[in-house]
Amino acid sequence: MSLGEMVRRTLVVLLVIGLAMLLPLMANTLLLIFGAILIAVLVRAAAIPFQHLGLGNTASVLLGLAAILVLLGLFGWLFGAQLSGQFATLQAQLAQAVPEVRDQLARLPFVGSLAGTTPDVQELAGRALNFAFGLLGLLTNLVLVIVGAAYLALDPGVYQRGLAKLFPKDRSAKVVEALEASGQALRRYLLGQLATMTIVGLMVWIGLAILGIPSAAALGLTIGVANFIPLVGPFIGAIPGLIIAFSAAPELFWYAVLVYLVAQQIEGNVLTPMVQNWAVSIPPALLIFSLAALGGLFGFVGVVLAAPLTVVIYTLVTMLWSRDALGHEVKVPGRELPKAEGAA
Repeated sequence: MSLGEMVRRTLVVLLVIGLAMLLPLMANTLLLIFGAILIAVLVRAAAIPFQHLGLGNTASVLLGLAAILVLLGLFGWLFGAQLSGQFATLQAQLAQAVPEVRDQLARLPFVGSLAGTTPDVQELAGRALNFAFGLLGLLTNLVLVIVGAAYLALDPGVYQRGLAKLFPKDRSAKVVEALEASGQALRRYLLGQLATMTIVGLMVWIGLAILGIPSAAALGLTIGVANFIPLVGPFIGAIPGLIIAFSAAPELFWYAVLVYLVAQQIEGNVLTPMVQNWAVSIPPALLIFSLAALGGLFGFVGVVLAAPLTVVIYTLVTMLWSRDALGHEVKVPGRELPKAEGAA
C-alpha cells in the first residue's frame, strides 16, 4: 500500500468516526430532516394522480400539497369540534379514572403490592405527551419541516444526485438507484400504514361505541395514531380505553379488551401482511432493536420515527451492500426478484 493510499484510508476512517461522534449532537436536526422527507414522500404520492392527468412536476406537487391541506381542513371541519370535545372529556375522565383503577387493583391479591410499587401512569403519560407535543409543536421547527418538505418534493433528484456525488463516480448510478428505491419503499410503507391506522381506528371506534364507552371517537383516533409505532404502539394506544372501561364498569373491561384484540388480530393477520407484501417486510426482531436503539438515541421522537427510518436503511443496505457489494440475489423492498431467481 502506498503512502498516499494509507493516508486516504486513514482520513476516511477519521471522517466516519467524527460523523459518529457528531450524531448525538445533531439529533434534533437529523429528526427534522427525516420529518421533512416523510412529508415530502406523502406530497409526492398525492401528486401522482395529477401527473397521470398530464400535468407537469411542479404543478402536480403543488396540487398534491393542496389536496392534502384540503383533506385535513375538511376532516377538521367535519370532526374537529366533536373530537376536541371528546379529548377534553377523555382527559377529565382519565384524571378521575386512574386513581379509581389503582384503588380497585390494590384490593386484589398479589396485584395490590405490585400496583403500590408502580409509578403514576397518569403522570408518566402526561409527561410523555407534553414532551412530544412540545417538541413537535414548536412553530420554528414546523415551518422548517414544511418548507424543507416542499423543496424536497419539488425536485428530489437534485438532492439524490448531490448525495451520490459523495461516493466514487462508478458507484453514483447505484447510489441514485438505491435512493429512488428507498423513497418508493417509504412511500408504500407510509400509505399502507395510513390505511392500516384508519381501519384499526374505525374498528375500535365502532366497537367501543357499541359498548357505550364514553369518548369512543377520541379513543379510536388514539389507537389509530398509536399504530404508527409498530409492536408497542397498539399496547400504548389501548391503555386509555381500558382504563375508561374499567372505571365505568369492571365487566366492560373484558369487552373492551375483546374489541382491541379483534382489531389488532385483523391488523396483524390481515392488514399488515398485505402491506408488507405490497411495500416492505421488516423482520420483527429488527424492528424491536430499531425501536430500542433510536429511542435511546433520539428519545420519544426516535421511537415514533423508528419504523420508517428502518425501512429506508433496510432498503439501502439490501441494495448497496447485500446486492451490489456482496453480489447476492435479494428481493429489493417494493420490487420483484430478478427474473433469473424468480424462474428458479
